[in-house]
Amino acid sequence: QAVTPTKKSLTYIDLFCGGGGLSLGVQNAGRFLGFSPRLALAADMDEHALNLVKAHFNPIYAKNKSVEELVEYEVDLSGNSFDFITQPRITDSQVASLKGRIDLLVGGPPCQGHSNLNNNTRRFDPRNLLYLIMPAFALALDIPTIIIENVQTITKAKEDVVGISSRILQGHGYSVEEFILKASDFGVAQSRTRHFLIASKKRTLGPAELIRAFAGEPLSFNQACLNLPRIDEKLSMIEKIGNISKENIKRINFLHDNSVHDLPNFARPECHQDGTTYQSVYGRIHGNLPMTTITTGFSSPGRGRYVHPIERRPISIREAGRVQAFPDMYWDKAVDLDLKKAHFQKIIGDAVPSLMVYPLMAALFA
Repeated sequence: QAVTPTKKSLTYIDLFCGGGGLSLGVQNAGRFLGFSPRLALAADMDEHALNLVKAHFNPIYAKNKSVEELVEYEVDLSGNSFDFITQPRITDSQVASLKGRIDLLVGGPPCQGHSNLNNNTRRFDPRNLLYLIMPAFALALDIPTIIIENVQTITKAKEDVVGISSRILQGHGYSVEEFILKASDFGVAQSRTRHFLIASKKRTLGPAELIRAFAGEPLSFNQACLNLPRIDEKLSMIEKIGNISKENIKRINFLHDNSVHDLPNFARPECHQDGTTYQSVYGRIHGNLPMTTITTGFSSPGRGRYVHPIERRPISIREAGRVQAFPDMYWDKAVDLDLKKAHFQKIIGDAVPSLMVYPLMAALFA
């Protein structure tokens, strides 16, 4: 009788884990590459999102607190130093016990501080410094492999967190590479663009031939979200559409009646007229193209291009989840946890599409 080969273990930590987009990617890509992934630590301030990660991936430790509370470090933001001022130290005894036992650290530090959608703080925000928690954690726990996800404009943050992180990691023996990846190149029905920094002590990283090998034809909204199979009654809530104001019903009808995708100026609220907002607000989705970036406001036409291309309504939780590369059945456990509409919106809007993780895992482990 043939013996089934034993899969290699891959123990990882997911910081700022949200509802599990990165973990879903690590789990699926890891198995694809012949590993048996095990989540050792998941940490996030959002209790509902963390509970979903716990239900799916059963981490050894789950910390419902700010990741800042788990590690101490000092860094010189002048750019004159290529290392932490003091060696980073884990402050939680359970997390500290993982030192030398972790293969991979992944995380997407909160990006509101440098998102183009944030008009108030534009690239100078204390949350930018959360990025530095990633190299601090890696050094404190002696983790040899790292994936950090963020918005594309993180590279323009005044604090130079990417540059500082890269220099620190290289100074500690890591090979470091940066990539700007577009989700639609990797099977995601969305044109979301993200910056990734990957680092490894175990191999020299170089031009990403493997990353390009994973690229394919874009998936449109219609391909991802039309003619969907019926789902179990248990999941019916993810297809429900919330109440729409009379004004927004008129705007949605205007888009469909006139076969247009952008609402003209006169049909917009005054606060969204004359170039004071993004053109895509109150827009109808181009069904034959990948969607524009999903945010936590996807249920409201006034928050982006979220009007369904064929039906006269905003997109549903199910459709938004599919655009973020979550399979429908991912929400089984969310329903068991009694998550509400607002919880779904935050989890989906903040997520990293799991399919974007495949090429990065291949570059690090294939």
